Amino acid sequence: MPELHRLLAPQSIAVVGGAPAERVIRQCQKLGFEGPIWPVHPKRDQVAGIPCVPSLDDLPAVPDAVFLGINRHATIEAMGTISAMGAGGAVCYSSGFAETADDDLQSELLQAAGDMPFFGPNCYGFVNTFDRVALWPDEHGLNLHDSRHDRGVAIVSQSGNVAVNLTFQQRGLRLGTMISVGNQARLGSEDAVAELLTDDRITAIGLFLEAVRDAQRFAEVAELARARGIGLVALQTGRSAAGALIANSHTGSMAGRAAAYDALFARYGVAVVQTPSEMLETLKLLDNGGPLRGRSIVSLSCSGGEASLVADRGEDTALRFEPFETAHLAKIKSTVTELVSVSNPFDYQTFMWGNRDAMARTFTAVMDGPHHATILLLDGPNTADNDPSSWYLAADSFADAADATRGRAVVVATIAECVDEPFRAHLAKRGLTALLGLSETLVALEAAATVGDVTRSRRHAPVSAPSSTRMLDEATAKQRLVALGIPVPSGRVAGAADVVAAATEIGYPITLKALGHTHKSEAGAVRVGLPDATAATDALAAMPDTGAGYLVEATVTDIVAEVLVTVRRDPPIGWLVSIGHGGVTSELWNDVTHLLAPVTGDEVRAALNNLRSAPLLHGFRGRPAADVDALVDLVVRLSDAVVGSEVVEIELNPVLVGQRGAVAVDALMIVEEAS
Repeated sequence: MPELHRLLAPQSIAVVGGAPAERVIRQCQKLGFEGPIWPVHPKRDQVAGIPCVPSLDDLPAVPDAVFLGINRHATIEAMGTISAMGAGGAVCYSSGFAETADDDLQSELLQAAGDMPFFGPNCYGFVNTFDRVALWPDEHGLNLHDSRHDRGVAIVSQSGNVAVNLTFQQRGLRLGTMISVGNQARLGSEDAVAELLTDDRITAIGLFLEAVRDAQRFAEVAELARARGIGLVALQTGRSAAGALIANSHTGSMAGRAAAYDALFARYGVAVVQTPSEMLETLKLLDNGGPLRGRSIVSLSCSGGEASLVADRGEDTALRFEPFETAHLAKIKSTVTELVSVSNPFDYQTFMWGNRDAMARTFTAVMDGPHHATILLLDGPNTADNDPSSWYLAADSFADAADATRGRAVVVATIAECVDEPFRAHLAKRGLTALLGLSETLVALEAAATVGDVTRSRRHAPVSAPSSTRMLDEATAKQRLVALGIPVPSGRVAGAADVVAAATEIGYPITLKALGHTHKSEAGAVRVGLPDATAATDALAAMPDTGAGYLVEATVTDIVAEVLVTVRRDPPIGWLVSIGHGGVTSELWNDVTHLLAPVTGDEVRAALNNLRSAPLLHGFRGRPAADVDALVDLVVRLSDAVVGSEVVEIELNPVLVGQRGAVAVDALMIVEEAS
């Protein structure tokens, strides 16, 4: 693990270049950096009012951190100089390296740096308000003068411009550190997170990711974050085909597929969000109180419309708006009139609006229960023409209840702009978290309730990309499956003249397949359940010509459910195990869940139960239950056998699960060819 403290919390700084270097100096001065700043420029006497030296060799001492704001070729030369002198690290601002497919130039940069850590290239650098330093050649919105910023959250971003945008947030988030990693030539997001986890001032960490450079390193730091109680929140882009192409061209690293990333994040307890606003609101919630202890939420509002809105939007989440227990319900009812119906979400109506004691009694009764958080919907006025005093009173009543019960209390603006900065400051003073936007709030609550939850029993297996591949025919693939202990139908390969004889030997009903077709159903190359020799002969005549022969198999008749099972290499993340609704309609239903190998039986069973089609396995509408144990054993056995082998991808679709047993009746296998 590289030592990054000198770089991120330097005692001295050198800045190399013109306008970008000058902006770095201005930002450090704005934050009140107290150490020496040494500008380096061959033709100027001063930069930002500070005298220059003409070259790095003329520096008065070895700098802890260096900002390189010069062109890419000059950056390589400068990198060699500062590495040789023992500088603590650097930020490489210039572009034109791997993100433009110039991998050779990036390799030269790495060679010049030696063992010295650096962020970039193609990188904005970092702002660290805790230590009053900003190797950041642009404006930013991090506010050192906010007295609450003795602690706060950090964000690590692979996009410089997104990082800039996030610093300008006006949502009341205590954002203390922003790190932009650019191309991740030497230091990746994982290295930045690892260093941040050593800082007791950091309460939570957000990640704007285009690609994970090293999935094993990511797993290591995610495990460390969980052990230290620091929530990680990821917004991963490049999930669509177009987005992946953009991410690949931007960072020069493989973006991967969304399923593999989701499996990685779930395995190591990293919360996932989809928008910058959701990330900011989630970090805000984690910053003020840490992760939630569970998913049970109570919603308070003085409007039936708001209560219904929460109920409707909450159905799209894993949050639970559970009914109040009998004793709890009675306690709440004792604080309201008979005209108020008590439920969750709870519309407490407007009878008590403006009465702080009455509202506090009801809120206290509500919060004095087993749920994990209480939200109060409170959109208030924010212009000089309005009197917001009654909204402040409602907030104070809520804070009084939180103080009395020590419950987790969250004020929610259903419309983000309806909690302005003065109101947010008042809420913060009372210890309340203010979340902006109902949709963002529900995502944040779900993320805070699940962050740190893990689905792994051990570290996932590393993976390498294949150099070249070839596809095996189905018969050969099934022979390999038999060797692995995976059940397949009894059968053999035959020429056209021997199909009937083979069928008679195997026993009817049989399934006939013409080999050499990847998608046999679409090509008319498969017939299932042929009852006799006449049917076999007719089916053979109707099939497309093939030079690869025919696969004659016993037809599986014990069928409760059809399941898709695949294991494939998914670099740079790992070996992805996918389980879902199988058969010819699998793509139509798109009912699939994903895990990273290796997997355990318990993990596979839980994944199966998460499918929409799970009831089909457990006796849907009086149908017999499937042999789930056999299916679980098949998935685990297949995963264990494939991981680390020459297999690139194996797809079993369908696996026919009966009342007794599970059989792979179709198999597609791609293997890596030896170089």
